[in-house]
Parts: sequence; structure tokens; C-alpha cells
Amino acid sequence: MKIKINKIYRFIIFGSVILFTSCEKRIDKIDKVEEIHKRDSIQLISDIPIIKGLKENELINYVKYAPTIKPNKNNGIPFNNLNYDKIIAYDFNCDEKMYDNVIDKNGKFIPIIEKQQFLTQKQADKILSALTKKSSYGEASAACFNPHLGLVFFKNNKKVNQISICLDCNDSTSEIDIPARRHKVFNKGTDSEYSFTGYTSKGKTAVIDLCKELQFYYKSAIPIDTKK
Repeated sequence: MKIKINKIYRFIIFGSVILFTSCEKRIDKIDKVEEIHKRDSIQLISDIPIIKGLKENELINYVKYAPTIKPNKNNGIPFNNLNYDKIIAYDFNCDEKMYDNVIDKNGKFIPIIEKQQFLTQKQADKILSALTKKSSYGEASAACFNPHLGLVFFKNNKKVNQISICLDCNDSTSEIDIPARRHKVFNKGTDSEYSFTGYTSKGKTAVIDLCKELQFYYKSAIPIDTKK
């Protein structure tokens, strides 16, 4: 009887050792799997580019201390009647799903602005004169919109208008309508009326020339070919 009990004890002890070893191996395996997942997660996060935009207070202070300019009646509609005293150009790394203007709907600067530069009177008059001419518009544009250049008009340090320009899709937007953008109309007077609002070679060249002066993203862009 005593021999049988000893065998039972040895069996229990042996089984416990096996169970403990098995559990230990399983825990070790789980730890290794979790370590791999953690490492992969860190790798995935590190693969996402971090865009270090200018800080909000830096952008606000720049507006405050930027030199003033005067509206020019010769710049064409609508800027001949727009009351502004500063125009600041912004170079930003656009994400069309989140940001398509320099200043968002809440009146805040977007967090992906990389450069800012006030326009001199000469620079402002030159680009606005180009952006209000019919000869600057009339080509097709793509459906996407990923602008990198923003022009913001200020009066007493408050935004009165902003323009966003995308040369990749050859299009632009303005909070104040620019009639020249819609001069080339198709199916006029019908339900399917539409305009070619894309830049012509002249319009695109004007944007590129400004970006060259400012050393902005589009400084190396190539004007589109046009027969006009």
C-alpha cells in the first residue's frame, strides 16, 4: 500500500513539473508574441512622417508685425475693391482630406504650414494682376485638390480673404469669387453648364515666378503647355 502511495506522489510531482514547465513555455511564448507586436507597432509608427509646422503663436505674431501695403485699383476684379493692408504667402504640406486652406473654419492656422512670407507691394500687385486676368484661366483641372500655396489677405490683422492654389491638379479656390476663373463656359444656359477654371500657361507661370522669389514648393514646377 505504501509503495502505491509513493508512486502516486511521484506521478503527481512529475505531472506538476511538466504542467509548470508547459505553462512557463506558454507564458514565454506569449511574451515573445507581444514583444513582436509591440516592436512592429513601433516600426509602423516610426514609418509615419511627422510634419513639424510653424506654431500658432509664431504665425499670429508674424501677421502682426508684417509690413502693410495698399490695395491697387488696377489689379482687377475683385481685388480692386477689396479692403486689405497685408498679404502673406504660406507654403504648406497639404492633406486634402483635412486641410485645403491656410486658415480653417474655426479661424485657426492649420498645423502643417512650413513657411510664411509677406508680399511686398510689387509682388502683391504682380500676382493679383495675373490672378484677375481671363488669360490666366481656361484650361482643364483634375478632380483632386492638394494645394501647397496659400495667399491670405488681412485687414487690421484679421483675415478678409484667402486663396489656395494647387498646381498639381491645376486649380485654385478663393473665398471671394474671381470672375475671370469662370470666363470659359461650356453648355451655357443649360443644366450642365460648367467652366474650365484651370490655369493657362500664363497663369501658372505667374504662380511659379512668385514661388521662385519666395523659395516655396512650386518654385520648380513646369508651366502647362497651351496653344493660347
